[in-house]
Amino acid sequence: MRLRVKFLATLYDLTGVLKTEVEVPDGITVRELIDVLDQKFGKLKAEILEGDKLKPMYNILVNGRAVEWLNGLETRLKDGDEVVFIPPAAGG
Repeated sequence: MRLRVKFLATLYDLTGVLKTEVEVPDGITVRELIDVLDQKFGKLKAEILEGDKLKPMYNILVNGRAVEWLNGLETRLKDGDEVVFIPPAAGG
């Protein structure tokens, strides 16, 4: 199946990619997608995960909904889903 993936702000800087499409096995979870993307871009997993959890202030959206309101990193993805990785925002 094919997924659309976006990396915002500092995650764009880390990966060098704003938008991409990836081909992954059917029924993959967000956690498994992170592994796939880490193999492709390197350092993503270390940047956004702390142990087996998403680091505080990082967010992942699936079709515009935060995974924390779905099934967390175990959220199952389906063909055509859009997954957006959002780093912490700073400002003032």
